[in-house]
Amino acid sequence: MFKWLTNLVDDARIAVAYLGYEHECKKQWVADAERNFSTKHVEQDIKARMAEPLRHVASTFHAPISELEARRVNVRRVVSEAKEKLSILERDYKSELDAAYATLNETRAELDECRKNLSDAYDVLKEAKDNLDSWYSRAEGNWFGNGGKKLPKHAFFGQDLSDRDRYKDYRDSAASDVGRYKSERTRIERRMDEARAMVKQIKDARQVMFDLKKEGFDKRIVASAINTGNNDLRTIGEEIAQIEKSRDQFIHQSKLSLGVYDLEKEVERLRREKDARIKAFDSEPVILERKAKHRAEWLAAHGR
Repeated sequence: MFKWLTNLVDDARIAVAYLGYEHECKKQWVADAERNFSTKHVEQDIKARMAEPLRHVASTFHAPISELEARRVNVRRVVSEAKEKLSILERDYKSELDAAYATLNETRAELDECRKNLSDAYDVLKEAKDNLDSWYSRAEGNWFGNGGKKLPKHAFFGQDLSDRDRYKDYRDSAASDVGRYKSERTRIERRMDEARAMVKQIKDARQVMFDLKKEGFDKRIVASAINTGNNDLRTIGEEIAQIEKSRDQFIHQSKLSLGVYDLEKEVERLRREKDARIKAFDSEPVILERKAKHRAEWLAAHGR
């Protein structure tokens, strides 16, 4: 009567158990594919056949290529140094210094003006503070002040609060100007440092130019060295390319005569078949077969 319920429970338990079963099956499936389509022995055969040719390649081709590469590195360094010398010798230091000094003088004039404005702002601030202090002093006095009475907002004669507020505005405005000019001074001083550094940098480069000329270098000599170096680099590159071509031809003939190409094709075939076999694990027919086998084994194990 409750056969349908038993079947339903069994189906659920089988589905849960299948997850672990499938994981183990996948591990075994991949291991079998790796073993049945292994390229190990073929690759070992290739290595053994090519051992002697590769030793010949190392001694006959790789050694001279390494020597040429070392020469190329050295020539590139020489060319790079020559290019640096040429860039120093070709510069117009008078024009550069004229422009750098003009910038320095303009910046110095800006700094002088800013310092003057800052000094004026400090004077205004001091005057505003003095006026405000004087107002408070009079307000608290008994002779010219209000004698402790409350001051009016506006008055035609005597003190009033509008004078105090005006002095406060003057003070605050002057303080704001002081802060603004101080910030501007800092920015201009930073530009002054940069302008001085630029002048020094140009002078240092000019001194290097003087030293190079004392050593006998000029634009013509250095440019000639660069051209010679570039020609050497082209020659070295052509020599390396020729040796590499001969090397590749030797390797090709060795593989051809030793049957290595056929072995390499066999390696590729085994890899393709291995990949296809592993991929087949997730094909629908194999999945259905695996699930059916697992279900039968589970039912048999549980006396169904």
